[in-house]
Amino acid sequence: MIKKSFVRIMLLLLAVTFMAVPAEAKWKKVPKVDNFILFQDYSGSMAMHHEAYKQVKIAMSKKVLARINEMTPELGYNASLHTFAPFAEMLAMGPYDKSAMSSAIEKIQTDYPIFGRLTPMGPGISELRPVLDNLSGKTAIIMLSDGRHNKGVDPVAEATAIYNSYPNVCFHVISFAEDDYGKEILESIAALNDCSCGVVDGFKLMEDDVALEDFLKCALYDLVNVCDSEVIMFRSIQFDFDRSFIRDDMKPILDEAAQIIKENDCNYELAGHTCNIGTEQYNQGLSERRAASVKEYLVGQGVDPMKLTTVGYGELQPKYDNSTREGRRLNRRVEIRVLP
Repeated sequence: MIKKSFVRIMLLLLAVTFMAVPAEAKWKKVPKVDNFILFQDYSGSMAMHHEAYKQVKIAMSKKVLARINEMTPELGYNASLHTFAPFAEMLAMGPYDKSAMSSAIEKIQTDYPIFGRLTPMGPGISELRPVLDNLSGKTAIIMLSDGRHNKGVDPVAEATAIYNSYPNVCFHVISFAEDDYGKEILESIAALNDCSCGVVDGFKLMEDDVALEDFLKCALYDLVNVCDSEVIMFRSIQFDFDRSFIRDDMKPILDEAAQIIKENDCNYELAGHTCNIGTEQYNQGLSERRAASVKEYLVGQGVDPMKLTTVGYGELQPKYDNSTREGRRLNRRVEIRVLP
């Protein structure tokens, strides 16, 4: 699985070239699985009207599939669409593509015959094995069903067997169940592993954007606070020896920084540094004045001063070799770090 990774934004001025990475939003979506399978119950009972909601269950489920596809972020997943009862591959496992998934969902019929179409739910789960055999990483199986089962092996036992064979798999259940029998089967599958998002009402996902987003966050991705990890480094804002004023050539860099800071909700530390020439006490004060100068300029460009904290580290945190003229020049710097 793709692990949470640090977000780094670096502002570099090399000669006359300035490069900046655009600002990130405060919250970033990161995948919690590598693959997901949309697993649609295609049985006769799904072609019946839901008594409470007065709609055909497979038509409701198709709408939920389309909404899942619409609201799922493209985060490098592999994805497929399969049906069971009968088992069929509507979209082969491959890199997630919204357009391809949409076309596959459209192929699902909603007016097929009901009678004579039994529900081998357990065998349908078992038929996912060849798909799972070829996957690496974590896999979410999003099952949309009414829980009706009337042929073949017990679906709960088969789901248990899948967990035993594929420990990186997790079932998440979207329910269109009407009776206690169907509800019990779906609840039992969801209860097999704590990784599951449980049983979610399909009609609610069809109507409620917040509920669907909560389900997707549970099953497919996490939100991480960019402010926990983002670092902006002004590695090329070097101050003159024994000076703390902002030169004209620094201003384009600081203007870019101001724009980035204004576009997100993070708080920032402005950290001043010096080389090792002079006393430690004097350099401490000089580093504080450099940080204060940067703050003053950023506030003048419209940055909320409440987002900025200044600190001076004097000569105590050199990044470059103070035994060389170039190293000392580079150490006369200000860095901006995002506060968690």
